[in-house]
Amino acid sequence: MSARLRRLGDALLPDSAAGRTLAVGAGVDSLGTGMFFASFALYFIGVVGLTANQIALATTIAGALALLAPVPLGRLADRVGPGRFYVALLLVRGIGYGCFALVSDFTAYLVLTVLLTAADRASSPIQQAVVTAVIGGHDRTRTMATIRAIRNVGLTAGFLLAGVVFVTGTSAAFTALFLGNGISFVVIAFAVRLVLRRTGTVVQRTPLPAGPGPAGTAVRSPFRDRWFMVFTVGNGVLSLYDTVLIVLLPIWVIEYTSVPLAWVPVLMAVNTVLTVVLQVYVARFAEGTSAAARLLTWTGALMAFCCGALAVGQMADTVPAIVAVVVAVVALSVAENIHSVAAWELSAELSPRPAVARYLGAFSLGMTGQKVLGPTILVVVLLPAGLLAWPVLAGTFGAAALVSRTAAHRSLAERARTKERPDGDRPALSPFSILEVKK
Repeated sequence: MSARLRRLGDALLPDSAAGRTLAVGAGVDSLGTGMFFASFALYFIGVVGLTANQIALATTIAGALALLAPVPLGRLADRVGPGRFYVALLLVRGIGYGCFALVSDFTAYLVLTVLLTAADRASSPIQQAVVTAVIGGHDRTRTMATIRAIRNVGLTAGFLLAGVVFVTGTSAAFTALFLGNGISFVVIAFAVRLVLRRTGTVVQRTPLPAGPGPAGTAVRSPFRDRWFMVFTVGNGVLSLYDTVLIVLLPIWVIEYTSVPLAWVPVLMAVNTVLTVVLQVYVARFAEGTSAAARLLTWTGALMAFCCGALAVGQMADTVPAIVAVVVAVVALSVAENIHSVAAWELSAELSPRPAVARYLGAFSLGMTGQKVLGPTILVVVLLPAGLLAWPVLAGTFGAAALVSRTAAHRSLAERARTKERPDGDRPALSPFSILEVKK
């Protein structure tokens, strides 16, 4: 049994000790986060006495204010060093989540929710910058895939463990949960700091010239990098599979199909299991920009097929509808996993070395944007169109895949031309080198 578990660990975890530490840390993070998000509403409504409307209002305000947080925080991370900033961010999140145990009114809840939503939004792209700095090479994308797979396991375990708190229902149990979640971030911060020291990664300040200058001395704002932003928007549209699964699918099953409602959690479980099983495996197909760009095409094709299967499910009787919806969710899950590794690989390669955290922060706005706009577009605008919604959505995914792939190629070509230009006294930065500053 121990040998089998060891082989399973070798298959799922990154090759490097640093990557394994970062992946396990992500699992601890998601375990605590899962427990928190599964139980916070029950605590603040049932114990503290806030209303459901206040919880919803705080979530909406925090989401709106934190929408652009990854960009300025990413710029700050580039200045002080992504590794150092990520450690500080983990400590801030740990203290903040622990402080939820002290909240007794709406104002304190709102302030904490706003601050932590901004920190959470910035955490993912800065973590990617740290993985790029510490790991580098082809194992960079595999490490990110491992982190995502382990996060899914951790979140699921956290949701289940939160049931223990529900059973007790005491204020002390919730307090212990909040403090435990906060302490988990502190432990992860020290683990990341240890990884940075052991790998010899220099966590130094990176000057970011504000204005134009000789090639190799200035970095454009990501918002002025035309092809990078086109790629970001296209990636955001492809990421609508997230809203399709979480928001559109349950509503569609209830209102537009003969599929029993009990199948909704089963479909969610299918997606979670496939993510855990496939995410690390598919990372091997995204080694290099050409391979990653091809995966964008496959993402668009699979999502178009998913839309076709959903159209069949809407027209069919119960049993054929169930089969069609399960097939659609499998196609969506595969598309989600291959798109994730392609996005990690290409976003890292397209981000200039001195501003990698800022660029990755801007890139994350594509995913954030679809979470904000996606539910309205899909549920309010498209879903009432009936069967017509599915060919429209399929065409949108296909177009987004084509646009994203074209923009990635154009951006890489533009950086290659910039590298070849005369650069005066300083060597040009390689467009394919990403924040690997070693002692």
